[in-house]
Amino acid sequence: MGTMTYNVISDCPVHLETNSIEGVRRMLKSMPLVSLVVPIYNTAPYIEQCLESLVNQTYPNLEIICINDGSTDNSFDVLMQYDSDLRVQLYDQTNRGCSFSRNRGLNLADGEYIMFVDSDDWLDLDAIRLMVEHAERERADAVMGTYVREYEGRSLPKHIFNANFLSYDEEETKRYVHRRLFGLMGEELARPETVDALNSNCITLYHRDLIKHLSFDSTYGSFADLYYQIRALENCKRFIYIDYPVYHYRKTNVTSMTSTYQTNLIASRIEFFHILMRYIEERNLGEDYNRALYNRIALSMIGIGLNEIWSQKSLLNQAETLKQVLRQKEFRQAYSQIDMKYFDLKWRTFFQLCKREQTISLVLMLRSVDYLRKRV
Repeated sequence: MGTMTYNVISDCPVHLETNSIEGVRRMLKSMPLVSLVVPIYNTAPYIEQCLESLVNQTYPNLEIICINDGSTDNSFDVLMQYDSDLRVQLYDQTNRGCSFSRNRGLNLADGEYIMFVDSDDWLDLDAIRLMVEHAERERADAVMGTYVREYEGRSLPKHIFNANFLSYDEEETKRYVHRRLFGLMGEELARPETVDALNSNCITLYHRDLIKHLSFDSTYGSFADLYYQIRALENCKRFIYIDYPVYHYRKTNVTSMTSTYQTNLIASRIEFFHILMRYIEERNLGEDYNRALYNRIALSMIGIGLNEIWSQKSLLNQAETLKQVLRQKEFRQAYSQIDMKYFDLKWRTFFQLCKREQTISLVLMLRSVDYLRKRV
């Protein structure tokens, strides 16, 4: 009789013949196939670490779909080192962008579950096994883990919910997850830095039935991930959260961080806020969604303010730009309704400056924040 092992999904004992290809095939057939979609563009120095984390997953039944999006470095040469692994599928195309590459990967995917991975990041080796176990046990449409921000010389874990494990039905998912994608409410405001914590598609394992009708839309720019997540989780019947760092985000070395000023950031954000307003209205999502969105608008001054101080404008001109933003009706309404009692002193000070349009003091505070975030 062969050696005894355990099926990682059901923990039921199965018998496998040692070194038996047929035994391995039977084992894999009992496991749901997971498709990992990996767009690649000019990330040659990082691809090996990414793919090593995928081919060495403790969950074996994978297909790893790599889309080389017209890289001009030697990314494809690095990819070819994995061509002998039958789980790895390599595709080469002219540069079409991340959204197009993810959509192509989705169309190629045969897995019951699908996950997206960026080629300069990497997965925890137990990530897929743990997420599939929870998905199968709970019959979940989506399983979300936490992540670690990886700087040069240090790692910063990011916890999303104040719980080790959550299992939400459809109504609870709408109230505590889908609504939160639009913005924070109540005690959630105590951690305004987590407003975008759920946005990423890379920390979520999706059942294919949840997303098979969806596609990424590059016209939403930097909000493409958030809009996709909103559409995916809108119809989620069972959502699972595990407080386990499944994903590792590679971040720029904080001591040499270079920040690029985005000239169209303010206009693009306001345009996207209007898209979300229409989304709420068309689907009659209710007042909580509207309140959450206006809280997101208020909190967006963190990113808008930091972007403004990265410009080459004088302090006075930066302050004037921020004052013009705060005088727009969306921001005035946002600050008229936001409940500041949940903020600690530093955040209460920041948002009070925004509400009162005291933008010279606001710029000075933002410059201090930017200085500290590069050194702490």
